[in-house]
Amino acid sequence: MEFALIVPILCLVLLGVINGWTFVSSALSMRAGVKTAANLVMQGAVEDATIQAVALSSWENHPAGAQVTLSRKYMCGNIAVDPSILCDTLKAPSVFVVIQATAIWSPPFIFGDSSFSRELNHQQVIRVR
Repeated sequence: MEFALIVPILCLVLLGVINGWTFVSSALSMRAGVKTAANLVMQGAVEDATIQAVALSSWENHPAGAQVTLSRKYMCGNIAVDPSILCDTLKAPSVFVVIQATAIWSPPFIFGDSSFSRELNHQQVIRVR
């Protein structure tokens, strides 16, 4: 009788652990994809479409709606500027490439009617000049 009470609880705990493990695994895989893209940028890659494709291809088992976006920020000190304007020191502004990955993670096991889907985000900023 005690075994019949404990087994369902142990099964729920096991399913919860599996859900947690897949969430952490998905987050780490996303970070690995962004890191690969960042390494590509640091090696001199400039074509955004290629960098995005590499990030998604190295992101193992990414969800169907996964996205990787790249943007550039031009800064003179702490001030964002237009890329065509020189800084006060007559130098070109610093260029930062921002790599942003987003996805919606859904658990493999759902309990009841509630959804435990979570948004995954990871951002990395690389100074290229």
